Amino acid sequence: MIQSVAPSMTSGSFSAPISDEVAFRTWMSRRDAARQQIRRLSRRELQVVQLVSNGLANKSIAQELQISVKTIEKHRANAARKLGVNSTAEMVRISVLADQELQERNRFANQTYFEPAESLISEN
Repeated sequence: MIQSVAPSMTSGSFSAPISDEVAFRTWMSRRDAARQQIRRLSRRELQVVQLVSNGLANKSIAQELQISVKTIEKHRANAARKLGVNSTAEMVRISVLADQELQERNRFANQTYFEPAESLISEN
């Protein structure tokens, strides 16, 4: 059990102990809320959020995804609006909390819609 025994600086009182179960439930609730928010993003917005969370700048993301910096800025702004955040730090926080959801969605997001030309060539 996690025990908090430090007195509050303002009131001089002691805070109540928090159980592991309460802490875990709180974390689960936050994680579920973050995953719900992440589900609102389009495939491309999700990719941009992940790359921002990995520390890439807009220009680097644009090169990685082979699209313009302006398009990255638009995807980033749309993602921030859908996530209800006002800063990169908040966007990264949600991304980290929803990590498993991001990994699962990104696995599908990175699949191409078309088969590579090599797979279309059959050996006869």
